[in-house]
Amino acid sequence: MANYKDGVIRDGSSLGSGRALGNLKNGVIRNGSSPGSGTALGNVKDGVIRTGSSPGSGSAIGNVKDGIVRNGSSKGSGTTVGRVSDFAIKGIERERDDEIVAVYHFLIKKFL
Repeated sequence: MANYKDGVIRDGSSLGSGRALGNLKNGVIRNGSSPGSGTALGNVKDGVIRTGSSPGSGSAIGNVKDGIVRNGSSKGSGTTVGRVSDFAIKGIERERDDEIVAVYHFLIKKFL
């Protein structure tokens, strides 16, 4: 079970415990153990999840609109993949919906 605390995603069962899987800072998901460190895996901007290293850059792989996750390249387009609640991890509930889905995709299990 993964958890999220202070920008770092870990593989432990309680908040802040376990090995660091990656981090989230300013819409960019990285594989480092502290916020802002490591290689960029992807980013989010305006509800669209991309593969680039800065917000808005790279190929679009999915989007989130009104709690629905889709595989299209613009917000609201594409086939429905699921709901945001299907991809949430413990402690990340207060982050934006697109960031929640992107963190799950890049650090837990690729589904887009």
